[in-house]
Amino acid sequence: MQKIWDKALEVGWDETDMNGKLSLTGLSLILQRVAVEHAEHLGFGYSEISKDNVSWVLFRLNMQIFRSPRWKEKIRIRTWPREIIGLAAFREFILFSEKGDVLCNASSEWLIIDLTTRRPQRMDRFKEMAHLNTATKALDYHPLPLNTKCDFSPLFSITTRHSDLDLNGHTNARKYFDWLDDAIYQVHKEKEISFLQMNYFHECQMGEEISVEICQEDQKTFRGFKQESGKTAFIAQVEF
Repeated sequence: MQKIWDKALEVGWDETDMNGKLSLTGLSLILQRVAVEHAEHLGFGYSEISKDNVSWVLFRLNMQIFRSPRWKEKIRIRTWPREIIGLAAFREFILFSEKGDVLCNASSEWLIIDLTTRRPQRMDRFKEMAHLNTATKALDYHPLPLNTKCDFSPLFSITTRHSDLDLNGHTNARKYFDWLDDAIYQVHKEKEISFLQMNYFHECQMGEEISVEICQEDQKTFRGFKQESGKTAFIAQVEF
């Protein structure tokens, strides 16, 4: 068993933005993919736990970005599970350049949900696997407190479709980054992001209308608001 997972990659065409740099969506995809691969390797991935009608869902992702690699650039991603606190399991990531420079440090929190009730489940079964965890934190940076009570104004709306859904039957986490990337560009154009925190609050099902909005006070906090239910799908906050 490899407690720490290392993988060499090359930045793909479909992972870059119009400037040829790894996009926010591309970065989120790389992190998700290696998280899934490593969980499968350790024996607690979707293939195994779905037998009990449960699945992992991403709850929070914090990323400190030092430099975005370019198309065809060779990179290396390292990931490991860190600990379980309450209902959340923490997983860490470091993205390296080919020379070994740190490009991005990231930390994530994952929940287990029942695929029928859609409710978070206790992590008791995974505490027996604590020996597979590595206590090291990838991210020591402490972001500003999330601004959730500001006055949000709409930027654009989308309706979730069949192609947005994943094996869990809801909108894949990467789609939220598509929406966020568009919102950031609409307001800030091509400013370089140094830190991003994405918080997933309520899953999106097919056919739901999502209003993507910005906080008028700080112009750095964005949310996805589910129009029909009145629930917040996500809140993200960026630093430049």
